[in-house]
Amino acid sequence: MRFMTAILWCNGEAPSNDLVRRVIVENKRVFGVDGGAEIALSMGIEVEKVLGDLDSIDINKWEERSEYLPNQGISDFGKSINYLVKLGFSEIEVIGIDGGSPEHLLGVWGVLAEIKDNVKIILHHESRTTYRIHPNYDDTEIFVERGREFSVFALTPCNNLSLSGAKWNIENEKISLSSRGLHNQGVGKSVSIKADGIVVLII
Repeated sequence: MRFMTAILWCNGEAPSNDLVRRVIVENKRVFGVDGGAEIALSMGIEVEKVLGDLDSIDINKWEERSEYLPNQGISDFGKSINYLVKLGFSEIEVIGIDGGSPEHLLGVWGVLAEIKDNVKIILHHESRTTYRIHPNYDDTEIFVERGREFSVFALTPCNNLSLSGAKWNIENEKISLSSRGLHNQGVGKSVSIKADGIVVLII
């Protein structure tokens, strides 16, 4: 059984120092997605290995700490997730994911949908956090403060999605990617989600 957590630093906008301090804690291993490794290094964060097709880094500097992942059928982000899963990580926290073009954003959601493994993936944004929820999980419970806005989106079709502990609950509904779960509110307790497809909770 896997219990390890990895930090995956992507090649998006540089995160704030405050976000880095909240996410990068002692004993968590940090990996960079291509140029994300250079951003991490510039902010004083040691990177264990840089992953991807390595077209955005100085390969001479990273030669002994790089893993070339050549498959062009999936993004560097997706390849890096799969690589860390093979290493045995059960949880991957992602930083540096924001910014870039609209297709970059859609590509991120595409990766969350297409990764088959039930690895736990958390995306850390400046003011939000995205939790990927896999159908193999038991009920997922995440505390949401009273009045705090959150959203739930089905990234793959769900024939049975239930959400409780919120201002507006959902019970055994058939949901696909839509605005159905947009702008719910917490009531000061844990929100419970169970689905037979892959969904994301954004708080």
